[in-house]
Amino acid sequence: MSEVTRVSSGTRPGAGFRGDVQGLRAVAVLLVIAAHARFSGFDGGFVGVDVFFVISGFLITGLLVREVATTGRVSLLGFYARRARRIIPAATVVLVGTVAASAIFLPVLRTTEIFTDAIWASFFAANVRFAVVETDYFATDQPVSPLQHYWSLAVEEQFYVVWPLLLLGLALVVRRRGARGAEGGTSLRALALGALGLLTVASFAWSIWATYDSPATAYFSSFTRGWELGLGAVLAVALSVPVGRRVPRWLLEGAAVVGLLGIASAVLLFNPQTAFPGYAALLPVLGAALLLGVGGLPGGERTGVARLLSWGPARLIGDWSFSLYLWHFPVLRIAGAHWGERSLSPLHLVTALGAIVALSALTFYLVEQPFRRGRWWRLPRVAVALYPASVGILLLALVAGNGWVDRRLGVNDDNPAITSADYEGGPERLSEDPVRALVQASVLAARDGRPVPGRLVPALRGIRQDTAPLGECDYRTGTTRLCPVGDTDAARSMVVIGDSHARAWTPATNLMGERFGYTAYNLVYSGCPASQAERLDPVTKREWPECNDFKEWTLATIAELEPELVLVSSAALPKVIALDGTSVVGFTKPKKFRAVQLDGMRRELEMIRALGPDVALLANTPKLPREPGVCLSSGVADLGGCLFDAGADARRYQLGFAKVGRQVGATVVDAEKWFCYQQQCPSVVGNYVTMRDSEHMTTEYSRTLAGPLAEELGLEQP
Repeated sequence: MSEVTRVSSGTRPGAGFRGDVQGLRAVAVLLVIAAHARFSGFDGGFVGVDVFFVISGFLITGLLVREVATTGRVSLLGFYARRARRIIPAATVVLVGTVAASAIFLPVLRTTEIFTDAIWASFFAANVRFAVVETDYFATDQPVSPLQHYWSLAVEEQFYVVWPLLLLGLALVVRRRGARGAEGGTSLRALALGALGLLTVASFAWSIWATYDSPATAYFSSFTRGWELGLGAVLAVALSVPVGRRVPRWLLEGAAVVGLLGIASAVLLFNPQTAFPGYAALLPVLGAALLLGVGGLPGGERTGVARLLSWGPARLIGDWSFSLYLWHFPVLRIAGAHWGERSLSPLHLVTALGAIVALSALTFYLVEQPFRRGRWWRLPRVAVALYPASVGILLLALVAGNGWVDRRLGVNDDNPAITSADYEGGPERLSEDPVRALVQASVLAARDGRPVPGRLVPALRGIRQDTAPLGECDYRTGTTRLCPVGDTDAARSMVVIGDSHARAWTPATNLMGERFGYTAYNLVYSGCPASQAERLDPVTKREWPECNDFKEWTLATIAELEPELVLVSSAALPKVIALDGTSVVGFTKPKKFRAVQLDGMRRELEMIRALGPDVALLANTPKLPREPGVCLSSGVADLGGCLFDAGADARRYQLGFAKVGRQVGATVVDAEKWFCYQQQCPSVVGNYVTMRDSEHMTTEYSRTLAGPLAEELGLEQP
């Protein structure tokens, strides 16, 4: 993505500047931009990144092999100095620019998370960051970091660290064997091909397995992508051997067309549902390798495809490709978030594309070129110092950004909390229940345009991480131990089961156990519903044995514990396995989908009741169209801007669960009354932010519901 397009071959025709490689870069970056801009027909444009990987492996290896052939060694300082000049200035400018633009145009809550992403990106570890948090690269229903594209830069930089060291080690082996001159060059090439071939095959095998086993992580991993750079490297070493015979022109022309068609086919055939990288990545990777290989052979630069790729405008875009790649994603994502559009309108899209071109041109001519060509920066020790300097500059930008965030968050500090007394005696009669009355008052306050209260609980900064703690009993880790909470000395017990919705209730149920004398057990597993309907693994999109095993263990544990009460809470499932166990049912078949969901909940409740305890279904917490924390931190003038209607689809399913619960004799708690009034849901009740995201309670608000929930269940002191 970032190398000087100079290569060498033993025949010399491929030596020097290769315009076709610049053109291939242009193709790659335009495909990526088209995919991220959501142009119709370019769903598979993300394969442009794979083309970049092949080019990077090819060019870097060509430079290193030529250096070893010329000098007999690899200058690590010189190599890393060249990388620093080429990559760090532009990457730093875009990082700082993205941090600044995020602070200005995005909600504060998003901004703080982007600051974290920027730190990871500055250490060339963005791929690790997004893999660890299991980011879905193709997600369209949740905010995407404008720095997510730095993952590919991280993969390349990690390759640049390892590969020169490996080549240097191989050169030392050759030298110790006493091989010199042509013999030494041949030995080195043989060792390099052997080592590269082995690593490339191993990486490809791992890519296949990881894409099947953990696709979200596999997409960003250096281990699953290394073979793409490795193939380019193998090609560069192979082309360093002189070609004795001229390849027929018709064969070169045909191979070049096949290579281009391979990339084009991947763009047209692939989409976000394609398991990637794995086997699928072979198509664009081999296509790119074929184009690079043909261009490096005698006469290859004269093929029709090579001449097309060497066309002046294509070469210009190739020159700008690094800056274009760096700028396109933050501009598109910040523009979309600022204008509130998942897919930008034509006018906004043209504006964004214009900004991308302008920023890329400025970065290329004012940043890339001066650092690459400036005489002072050619001093290796000076160039290497660019890296710590860039980290320092970014940290200063983040300090300034955090100060800006604190000022924005403190704007409402003097505003009072909403109270029921504010609306007593008004035209709308408030509920006698103090919690419901406060919810009513909060809705009325939002309708009246009251200012956002200060000192919100929890604070907006970090609200997305406000997940109910489970201690050592996070069952996603595979543990089967029990962690009693509540009143752990009590003679009676209760069990909470379900997915992340159930987990959100645990601060309330833990406190309820303390107050009313129950030992509480939280048998909750995020994503795994308390339902006999089988959910597909949200990562692999296949059967989910871990979830099924957990649900069986949960029922066995309830039988063993013999609790007095079991509390059940689960969201509606995005996809389930049909009743016959042979097919997958989703929203496209609404009647069958609803039947599977409701039947799954019915059977779950019946099985629990058969074990003896009382059963309570905690139903109908709302699903909001927007995250309250994001809305409240976006500079809204008053609470009215963050007053939402309860999600109709989720509400319909929860009401269906409630009906099923009543039919089987379970106690049903309709929780909507603690969040909404007349199906309008305020982001703030009193001074409590109710939801940490669009569908999960904050821990603090959950605790406030311990008393009302206990009253609803008719719990009494022991």
